[in-house]
Amino acid sequence: MALPIIETGDIFLKDLEYPSAILCYKKALTYPLEKKSHIRVLNNLAVAYKRAKLYEDAFAILKVGLSHDDAYVPFYSNLASLYRLHNAHQKAADMLQKAIALGHQLSDYLALIDLLRHLHQFSDALQIASSMVRDFPNEYEAHLIVGNLYTSIKNYPHALIAYQKAIAIDPSKTQAYNNIGVAYKELGESDNALRAYENVLKINSKDAAAFNNLGNLWRSLGQIDKALASLKQAIVLQSDFADAYSNIGAIYKEKKNYALAMPYYQKALALNPNHTNANFDVALIELSLGNYRGGWKRYEHRLKMSELLVKTQPYKTPMWRGQSLVGKTLLLQNEQGYGDNIMFIRYAPLLAKLGARVLVRTRTELMELFRSIPAIQAIYSEEEAIPEHDYYLPLLSAPFYLGTTRETIPSTFPYLMSSQKYSYDFKPRHYHIGLVWSGSNTHKGHHERYVGLERFKDLLDCEGIVWHSLQVGQDADEIKQQGLEEKIIDHSAELTTFAKTASLINHLDMVITTDTSVAHLCGALDKKGFVLVPHPADWRWGQEGDTAPWYRSLTLLRQEEHGNWHTVMMKLKEQLEQLREGRETLGGRC
Repeated sequence: MALPIIETGDIFLKDLEYPSAILCYKKALTYPLEKKSHIRVLNNLAVAYKRAKLYEDAFAILKVGLSHDDAYVPFYSNLASLYRLHNAHQKAADMLQKAIALGHQLSDYLALIDLLRHLHQFSDALQIASSMVRDFPNEYEAHLIVGNLYTSIKNYPHALIAYQKAIAIDPSKTQAYNNIGVAYKELGESDNALRAYENVLKINSKDAAAFNNLGNLWRSLGQIDKALASLKQAIVLQSDFADAYSNIGAIYKEKKNYALAMPYYQKALALNPNHTNANFDVALIELSLGNYRGGWKRYEHRLKMSELLVKTQPYKTPMWRGQSLVGKTLLLQNEQGYGDNIMFIRYAPLLAKLGARVLVRTRTELMELFRSIPAIQAIYSEEEAIPEHDYYLPLLSAPFYLGTTRETIPSTFPYLMSSQKYSYDFKPRHYHIGLVWSGSNTHKGHHERYVGLERFKDLLDCEGIVWHSLQVGQDADEIKQQGLEEKIIDHSAELTTFAKTASLINHLDMVITTDTSVAHLCGALDKKGFVLVPHPADWRWGQEGDTAPWYRSLTLLRQEEHGNWHTVMMKLKEQLEQLREGRETLGGRC
């Protein structure tokens, strides 16, 4: 009599009729059952409870089940699922470890790896994955997941090996081809990436993911028409493809055509309100337009992005989200580029005023400079052990939690000071100007921000002006390459920290720089400067006007069209002419 009831319960469970399945399983348990059947009914009843969101009942039944058979693997797998639903991640991991030890099932390996990825514990996930592929060397899915893990930590060479193993196991499946194309793209091997996507489309000409990936590849190669065509084809094939909508929005955003970008982002967010890239890009648009309230909120989605995970992952303490700071120690975590940290370290005094003992964990080159802020109690290098603290806060989250608007941007200047231990003896009765013509070569927008020393050649002969290079890195070599050693003083060898750069800047009369960290340093020091801004501009400079709300000492000289520095240099020359006219000590003309 019990067997038909059990089978009926199984049918109801399969058909998502959970209340009916529960009734059947509970009825079956009133009959005498063999141990094997009894255990299976208990497990299925727990599954039905879980899917009906009757979690307490599910927990109770699983514990009853374990009291009857503590070696039944599905009990542990289902307990892990319940614990994860309740954010009890460590308990979930423990249950999956137990399930794997007992059963060595691929599904449990995959569930544990997915949990560890969610927790950003990539090292632990890779260890589990190593055991998985040892137990399942011929499983396509096992090698695919290993490749995805390596992709998550940007170890693309190892990802390629894993994807190639998956393809060798089953060349008729498309996912590994798609993912290997992404890895090749990130390695700059565009031809191999293109071949990978072509292989996908040979297998399935309607694979929307392949068209989405193709679109991203063409976009990276500057083939915008092909990129848009591929991405739009992805949407034709899959109308709810949030990634493809977001990627089209990104193309228009990069051109600062916000009117075209926003509908695609809005569609992506309607499909997936938590879409990381769409939220982040919309945040940049809102911040660029001065819509700070909405912009800061969406900007928090950057914390899900791989660039920041490596910095925030070590913290076991809670992130500060507006709790009382009275008597608490708050650790500010460096993030993104040097300029970002110089720009936002201004929030340290505000956090101290809220009662916090403020510590800063930052890059070595910034440590001495940041010590000039009295509100900071101690500064640590990112290479040092994390000091004891109550809360941590990624530095660029401060504006959101402090409710910054354009009107309330912290505007105490200077908020950074130069050290007195570095001194310079410059020629009197001359005007000393610092010059930076390139930013970091690793910045994704480097090409747009790069001006080059050659464009300044006509200005270097201005009588009465002494030019000082603040340029560091390999681009400082342009002085020698262009034979300008007699016209510009190269300080690159001595500028090993930002404190030294700050001291040099404070000995100068003015600085001319492209959009790089030196621009932010000049603004923080309240030193007069001209910033040569590309079109379209980074969000913090806005898209129009010759000033930005973040600094009062900087004048912005903007490109009128993308890539055209000629008009910018003409504006700069006019500014220098006006300077000469206002100073009797500067004779002649530029």
